[in-house]
Amino acid sequence: MVKKFSGIISLTFVCTLLGVLSRLETVEGYACDPTTCQPPKCFCATTNPPGGLSVDKTPQFFLLTFDDSIQDRTINVVNQLLGKRVNPNGCPIKTTYYVSTQYTDFSMVADHTMTHPQDPFDDEIIGNKKALNAFAGIPNGKISGWRSPFLNWQPKTFDIIAEQGFQYDSSTTALSEDATWPYTMDNGLYNDCWKGFCDTVKHPGVFEIPMAALIDEKGLPHLMDPMLDGPPETVQKWLQDNFIRHGTQGKTPFGLYLHPVQLASDIPGRPDPKPSIQMIEDFLDWALKQPDTWFVTSQQLLEWMKNPVPADQLKDYPPFSCQAPKIGREICNGLDDDGNGTIDDGLKETCNFNTEVWSTCYGCPNAIPSLSNPVPDGGSRARVPTTCDTVWWDPIGNQCLCQSDSCAYTDLSKAPGLVGNSTNGSGKSGNGKSPDGKSNGANSITGWGIMTLIPVIYTFVQWIF
Repeated sequence: MVKKFSGIISLTFVCTLLGVLSRLETVEGYACDPTTCQPPKCFCATTNPPGGLSVDKTPQFFLLTFDDSIQDRTINVVNQLLGKRVNPNGCPIKTTYYVSTQYTDFSMVADHTMTHPQDPFDDEIIGNKKALNAFAGIPNGKISGWRSPFLNWQPKTFDIIAEQGFQYDSSTTALSEDATWPYTMDNGLYNDCWKGFCDTVKHPGVFEIPMAALIDEKGLPHLMDPMLDGPPETVQKWLQDNFIRHGTQGKTPFGLYLHPVQLASDIPGRPDPKPSIQMIEDFLDWALKQPDTWFVTSQQLLEWMKNPVPADQLKDYPPFSCQAPKIGREICNGLDDDGNGTIDDGLKETCNFNTEVWSTCYGCPNAIPSLSNPVPDGGSRARVPTTCDTVWWDPIGNQCLCQSDSCAYTDLSKAPGLVGNSTNGSGKSGNGKSPDGKSNGANSITGWGIMTLIPVIYTFVQWIF
């Protein structure tokens, strides 16, 4: 109904502009009692920093996220923006990638559906999770986040992601009035409540991470790909002004949400993306110079909320560390394991299906993954088990190279397609303590297809870089 150059503006934005929702407190259907909803299991929607921290002691978190398929052209954009930029502890900045299966190179990948439809349901969400696990090598337990294509969610969307054991959703939008810290859906949704059923969307313990819009000098919102909405110098001012505003409103997380393909340089008919890329890089450098700024994945943000520490203690905060696994020889895992400057050199398989070509460490299937068959038969390589994580798993040698408790994690995810109390096992898996610094996912595969993982792992279609 309403569309911008950068994507879809939710009707919440439209209603707000019309004055229907003038204040956060007017959102109907949401009520949360902080005396009964208490961390770390339950969080109310609020602009107050977690843990009773004062604003001056609270870090300013920066959520840099990317959406859609992962290919050479999109990864090149992501790598350029990440560059050699580092957080205050010297670790590389991270991002969350919400990945769709279609057109994705699986050797690079979180969960963002199979085909990126308007109304994603069971087969899209569950199928994407299965495909990411099988061909991107992301353990089900690390596919932890979700973002709906076109930000078009329905109550059933949340039912499915809750049944599948996702830790969070990041599909709702927010203006300055309702841009809060992440909250759990114990008491329903606080954002995008124009649909009238926010009080029915109740899933205890599942987080919502609202996407805060950029508000321009006229009071108009801009959400995804803001560089398409104005000249570089104008958009850069929006970014800086809104970053500063978040700092005055409870240090609520600041977000920059991009489709890398919009910045790719090899698409005919598109304007030269170099000015926009340079503008974004300049803004990222500016943000990193601001006090107590940390670029984090969605999952890292939630880990901090459950155990908040002051900004001056984050340099030694384990969830934000960046130790690398010591393997000693090159295995097909998306890392330079032997230190020779190459990644998975000669180890990936290229799968050519005429209409699609992609690479994977986990063996080519005999058909293209589809809604009816997300994990086709075929391939001679071993897929990652529930007892090992991607960075430690050798799919060619069929061996987990992590045997110690120092890299163990407990997989509490639910197996794709199962609901209720069914789980994906509770075996120990390497990298629960992130020895590689890259496993804090989202459908985000919090990485491969679901959001988190570059070049190694993702979640709810989310990748972690």
